Amino acid sequence: MIAQFTPMVHAKMYHQKISYRRKFWSHTNGTPKEDRPLIVQLCGSDKEHLLYTINDIIHSAGGVDGIDLNCGCPQTIAKRGVYGAFLLEKDNGNVIVDVVKFLVEQVGHLIPISVKVRILPSGVEDSLKLYGRLVDAGASMLTIHGRTRLQKAMKTGQSDWDAIRRVVQLYGGPSGIPIVANGGISNLDDVRECLEYTGVDGIMSSEGILEYPPLFTETGTEAVQNQRTGPGRVQITRDFLDICRTYPPDEGGQGNGIKCVRGHVHRYLHEDLKARNDVRKMIAYAQDLETLHKACDEIQKMHDDTSTPGSSRHVVAKEELSWYMRHRVVEKNADGTSMTALEKKLAKNREVNQFTEEQLEEMKDGERAGSVAHIFGCSIDDGGGNGDEGYSGNGDGRQCW
Repeated sequence: MIAQFTPMVHAKMYHQKISYRRKFWSHTNGTPKEDRPLIVQLCGSDKEHLLYTINDIIHSAGGVDGIDLNCGCPQTIAKRGVYGAFLLEKDNGNVIVDVVKFLVEQVGHLIPISVKVRILPSGVEDSLKLYGRLVDAGASMLTIHGRTRLQKAMKTGQSDWDAIRRVVQLYGGPSGIPIVANGGISNLDDVRECLEYTGVDGIMSSEGILEYPPLFTETGTEAVQNQRTGPGRVQITRDFLDICRTYPPDEGGQGNGIKCVRGHVHRYLHEDLKARNDVRKMIAYAQDLETLHKACDEIQKMHDDTSTPGSSRHVVAKEELSWYMRHRVVEKNADGTSMTALEKKLAKNREVNQFTEEQLEEMKDGERAGSVAHIFGCSIDDGGGNGDEGYSGNGDGRQCW
């Protein structure tokens, strides 16, 4: 079974801003059956805002299947908004435990309340103790991202499956609650390996599936000689744009319209855009779906072009993840030093544009969210939200296998 997680909904803004609420949820039409089961991902620490948002959503047409509190977001803006991974550390974990206990008491009989967490910077042992407190508070499921909030961008590193396995041993199993693993999933081989190694009940993918939605199929695995057997990245992009026509981005989702669409297209075509800065700019400034379709046409022409000496027709079977690997593939510089692709880009930005270290940190956060704005020297934008509210508008959903 595959469960869908919504983009992260900011409870305070949902409660206080009618326009934000209308963008995020339809009480008239409810949730399309294709998206069920559906778990709504909330961020925030204020009980009143969270309770209002949950009650409003679960009593809409069709309702939903679960509420998940996001305590995994490591972005700087989450610190300002007091949510995400930073909430786990607030008052030694007392705040999030109290929030979970309150919500379970108020609406736990109507809807399951789950929590997505990271490993605490203070270590695995402290993390395990906090997870136990969340279970005791009534959390119905825990999704464990096997990294700390410090492991992001160039410091992403490996997901700690050993830590996740310990969570399963302590709080999962027949007498416990479902435990889901997150982190380090690039294909179905990784899914199988993680399930076997950790003993979790399910696997969540976020970044990997954002670049290649058919990730939970037999493609790019050893069983098919590591070849891509599913649709190519251009076809994925075209299919996505067709979905956007059926479900206009201005009427739902992250509420920031075409900007959300641009971010997804950038991820799908990341590898091709390395060689086509003109198409990259076309996507960055696109104001309609037609322009993004034209960008696909340009990439397809590039794939079909065999006129350059030594060139050959593009083979979909040889495609590999690119955006997902941006912090993982290390390239050698002329002087023998090593840098990731993103490190090289930021180094160039630092040299050419003289960005401050704080601005560069914002850029790294934006790249994690799939933002295309900073790549082209545009202003940094949080995706349509108010920075003072600490709203991260990255348009990213999650899938759990």
